[in-house]
Amino acid sequence: MKKKPSFFCFTAAFLLVTGLMLCCPFASPAQDCNCATNFEWMVTTFEKNDAGFQYVVDKKGMDDYQKHNAAFREKVKNITKVVDCQAALYNWLRYFRPGHIGISVPNQPQSANNTKFNADSVRQLYKNTKVVNLTEAQFISVLAKKKNKNPIEGIWTDGRYVIGIIGDSKDAMKYTGFIIKADSIFWMPKQIKVDMILNANKKGFTASYYMQNHSTQPTQANLVAGTNNLLILYNTYWTRLHPENSPTKKESIVTSFSRSQVPFIEKLSDKTVYIRIPSFRADQKRIIDSSLLKYDAMIKSVPNLIIDIRNGTGGSDASYEKIIPYLYTSPIREVGVQLLATELNAAAHEKYAKQYDDTANRNYCLRVAKKMREHPGAFITMSDRIADNDTLKEVLPYPQKVAVICNQNNGSTDEQFLLAAKQSAKVKVFGRPTFGELDISNMNYIDFPDKKFQLGYCMSKSFRIPGFMIDGVGIQPDYFIDESISETDWIDYTQSVIEN
Repeated sequence: MKKKPSFFCFTAAFLLVTGLMLCCPFASPAQDCNCATNFEWMVTTFEKNDAGFQYVVDKKGMDDYQKHNAAFREKVKNITKVVDCQAALYNWLRYFRPGHIGISVPNQPQSANNTKFNADSVRQLYKNTKVVNLTEAQFISVLAKKKNKNPIEGIWTDGRYVIGIIGDSKDAMKYTGFIIKADSIFWMPKQIKVDMILNANKKGFTASYYMQNHSTQPTQANLVAGTNNLLILYNTYWTRLHPENSPTKKESIVTSFSRSQVPFIEKLSDKTVYIRIPSFRADQKRIIDSSLLKYDAMIKSVPNLIIDIRNGTGGSDASYEKIIPYLYTSPIREVGVQLLATELNAAAHEKYAKQYDDTANRNYCLRVAKKMREHPGAFITMSDRIADNDTLKEVLPYPQKVAVICNQNNGSTDEQFLLAAKQSAKVKVFGRPTFGELDISNMNYIDFPDKKFQLGYCMSKSFRIPGFMIDGVGIQPDYFIDESISETDWIDYTQSVIEN
């Protein structure tokens, strides 16, 4: 395969590097902002610099876009609080696409610059959050005395929060999850983290989950079928801490799958090896490569390989480069992208150039910036070809069959990997259609003038559109796994298919 430069948030030749940013607003300790002024700056900046802006306006029509702007101008003109403004700005962006957009608050722990914030100010901001007035010890005592408990009642953790879930003494359909242990900044003990209502069929719960900024997100909650120690809440696996039960083998495997932040490889049988890839982020490339090198002989010794990328984060195409040889059967055709040339986007590439030690990546960034400044306002390419074929020297005899498991939470680079993998005669994709955020990609992040927010937008547009859209559609699996198969059984199901 040809050696091509690899990047974090932008494109090198035909190598797409994308960042999965399914942005939910986070609250800011600061409470005041001029939302109307920020809105106008965002609109102007996005219109001029986002590679997908004009494409959407051409599809929906200028009249519709102007109505969209007018409606939001009314919404933002009286907003003064940062948390409310952030939500409004983000909702304006969603007019253009579901992902690869973002409004973040730079002084949050999740922000790119990771600046410090005042913990006391955050606590003060959320001091009036509703509570369940029980300590952990008191809650355990209440559970011990309670008869006819719902199996969901108890103490649970997702690795970040520890919550207690208790039924309402006056309404048998209502349940509440409250904080037992958290960061003691954004969330304090006793504060309510989730409200749940038992569904009429009594097989799950409709829930209102409170995010880090205490805003509400509708979701579902249910015990994983066939288990008593695993709960799915807000698309996250939670494990039971109390009442304590010994986990089954299935529960242990699922817990490892859901909690691992780094790749792991396991031999499921004499016929099948399983690889779990939680993320294709650029910082995971070294770990992925080293894991593959360590287990290379084992992977090549069996006829079947399962690659599980569910709930991925997007990242860098370079992170899956070493996986391709295991599934390769014929040249992989990669469709390129166009880059929108603006001064802001040129400056972004100059910034990226400074992050690299190797000459190839650094010089490529500088060439992009130079060409952008030579063609302001135009879409540019760094090649005279729309598509390219990547070729390897050999097809490995083993593995003979490769299954890739994905779900609705995979987007961006995860989808680019799937596009490449599906071109192999060895590969079948199992699971659910992916999120669909790849056509407009290569994100850049820029501070608002008042520094209260960062705008995330995209600098590239794929040559695949409009003929082969991924955004809003996703990539379809070869084997759709319907709801009758619990997600805890997806690995077993996939293994049974490829082995038989």
